[in-house]
Amino acid sequence: MFADLIHLHQNDFQTIAEAWIRVGAQAIRLVEHGEMIASMPKDISFSKKEIIGRNASGSLELHIHGMNDGAWQSIADAMTELFSHVLTTETEMEELTASLVETQDKLVALYELTQSARRALKIDDLLDLLIQESRRLLDADGAFTAIYFNNHRPQIRQSAIEPLPEAHLHAASTIYRKDTRRHNFKDSMTLPRGLSNVIMSTLPVRENVFACIGVFNKTGDFTSHDIKLLRAIAEQSGAQIDNALLYQEALARTRFETEMDLARQVQIALLPQSIPTLDGLDIYGASAPASQVGGDFFDIIARKGQPLVFMLGDITGKGMPAALLMTMTRTTARSAARNMPFSRPDQIVKRLNTDLLDDFSTVSMFSTAFIGTFDPVNRSLLFSNAGQSPILFMPVQGEPQLLEAQDIPIGIFEDYEYISQTLSLVPGDVLVAATDGFNESRNNAGEMFGMERMLLALKHLRGLSARGIADGLFKAVNNFSEDHPQDDDRTIIVLKVSERMESVSFQIPAGYEDLRIAAKALRELLMLHKVQESVINNCELAMQELLSNIVEHSYSGNKDKMIEVRLQVDGKRLIIETRDSGIPANIKLESVAMPDPLELQVGGYGMAIIQALMDEVQHQYKNEKNLWTLTKKI
Repeated sequence: MFADLIHLHQNDFQTIAEAWIRVGAQAIRLVEHGEMIASMPKDISFSKKEIIGRNASGSLELHIHGMNDGAWQSIADAMTELFSHVLTTETEMEELTASLVETQDKLVALYELTQSARRALKIDDLLDLLIQESRRLLDADGAFTAIYFNNHRPQIRQSAIEPLPEAHLHAASTIYRKDTRRHNFKDSMTLPRGLSNVIMSTLPVRENVFACIGVFNKTGDFTSHDIKLLRAIAEQSGAQIDNALLYQEALARTRFETEMDLARQVQIALLPQSIPTLDGLDIYGASAPASQVGGDFFDIIARKGQPLVFMLGDITGKGMPAALLMTMTRTTARSAARNMPFSRPDQIVKRLNTDLLDDFSTVSMFSTAFIGTFDPVNRSLLFSNAGQSPILFMPVQGEPQLLEAQDIPIGIFEDYEYISQTLSLVPGDVLVAATDGFNESRNNAGEMFGMERMLLALKHLRGLSARGIADGLFKAVNNFSEDHPQDDDRTIIVLKVSERMESVSFQIPAGYEDLRIAAKALRELLMLHKVQESVINNCELAMQELLSNIVEHSYSGNKDKMIEVRLQVDGKRLIIETRDSGIPANIKLESVAMPDPLELQVGGYGMAIIQALMDEVQHQYKNEKNLWTLTKKI
């Protein structure tokens, strides 16, 4: 122990040796455990005659050669003990200095760890820094952290020379969690395989989260000093970890809210951005989403020459699953209404059920839907109701009434046969199709708006336009709910039959038996405008002659072809327009004249009759179509 220090006290030994030589000694040796560690003079043959001074423990001896007077023995012993004390004190000082330096290094490292932790915002970066520094400061093979969220399986991160399976570290943290007062574990019967020893400490974070840090597999045993250091590291790091968890949660919440806001924007963008106009029908639709994305949808589709299609539905549930299924349902229904050869709403609903049944079944959800078509020619509403409510009908004469659903929702049974129902409307009739976000809205007292309040509100609103009715119902529900949060989406479509129709467009097959459809539409339009019966008869006859010529001469009786018809009342004029893609009409209207019946000419009568009955007749061939325009003052 003293051999490494003797060079630091060479002068002291020389002074002692010189003093003994002055009193007659030949040489002086210092021996520790039988091994000489200093001598004066060097390289001399030592006399066998000597005095040996010893310290109390006997580990250090002072050999004084050339003297054997016992009177000097006590002085030799005292001098040896004094020199031993000096050397022992020096050793202890060096050990204390080394310990202080090590402690200072660890305190500096702990301070640097704290400062670095403050700059780490990501929880993973902070945990990696923590376990790496803990492993280094405690001179162990590895370190790990385990964080339990809501008692679920912990999230574990580790830094080790030879990483261990997460299951082993999970087991170690579970053992510690059962008794957090115990910090040192080295029982091979308790610890999982691969862990020879481990010390653990709790990381102080929020109440609903348990977190701990462990350092494992140190050569030798962990000391109480190691445990104190790990606890200090845990105490210093807990606040930073808690802040990082808060930052992570805030970041996740912000990301979620941003994604939800984007989803809401996409969902709103999928709803109709403009409402089609149709003579003889005032229609309006709107949706007020709740705070989250939901499953409500509506659409209004104007098809050239075809009845207007409108649809409204509600996917069960809320959140992203409902929003995704809403998009799929709305897209499938829109595609079926636009592109498929479907003429009835029940066919569209059945297509939805067939295409989406597997998707709905997978997530245990379904969709209610109301799909209708409106024919402005005969004011006929054809609809299919797959579990949608409330659907309210307000006849111009009579009280509002609830139309009960006749069919089950979409996505429940395979091969279910849906039906269509017919509702004949007259000017002033109103139909309201809504989702349950209206009648199931609640106020602060927990009361529902309910069907009775809804019917009463519509009774007072029925005289307004379609938009006025919808806006009024939104306002009534909002006033009832006060500041209670909106629990569900509110979506509505309002149809109100107009008093007058200015125009109507449709298509008819190129067959003689289908010409009556056009004749009926013309008569109803002119009767709405109170045109004299004789004028109606003349206009009807002229149009029948024109359509007959198209069937016979342009399409040559091919019933698979279609004729486009548009009837319009423009002030005091009736305008009849037709389009067909048949053989170009090779005729000069200015040379057409009424033939002499006695001459029995073939052809020419029809166009001459049309010119005689109408005020103006025009024809042009454009874009590979015959365009006929008949005008009559009414």
